[in-house]
Amino acid sequence: MKKIFVLLSVLILALLSFGCHSAEQAPLSQVEADLLAASQNLSGMEKGDGKTLKRYYGLNMSDYQEVLIYVPANYMDVSEILVIKASDSAQLDLIEGAVDVRNAMQLESFGGYGPKQVELLENHEFKIVGNTLFYCVSPEASTLKDTFVKSIKNNP
Repeated sequence: MKKIFVLLSVLILALLSFGCHSAEQAPLSQVEADLLAASQNLSGMEKGDGKTLKRYYGLNMSDYQEVLIYVPANYMDVSEILVIKASDSAQLDLIEGAVDVRNAMQLESFGGYGPKQVELLENHEFKIVGNTLFYCVSPEASTLKDTFVKSIKNNP
């Protein structure tokens, strides 16, 4: 009986020590700084706000813990970044659906005349880490996704 108590105590301490830290994620302000430092082409995008999120994705900023959005500065460009920290997996499913709709609409819009834009849209990067979703259309999408993953996992 004594061994079971000791074993349970050790197990609880281990879970408290390791479990709590793995759930924490870096704030999006830190993720944004890391993405800006890693990018060469973010200058072709402009930072958006709640109106931008609603216009491009049909989502309300107030529904989420944190939102980071960059959209094309030029209407002939398709480069954009969306990072949303959601409260739960149901929200992640909703955001993923909005991203799919956005990407499909952009493919349809540029399909007839924008082969470079279509290539970027087809090679977009999408990643979910914990409760945070990342979507990126950019010539640097792969690098930015890797930066996002490293950044979001850094504990504050």
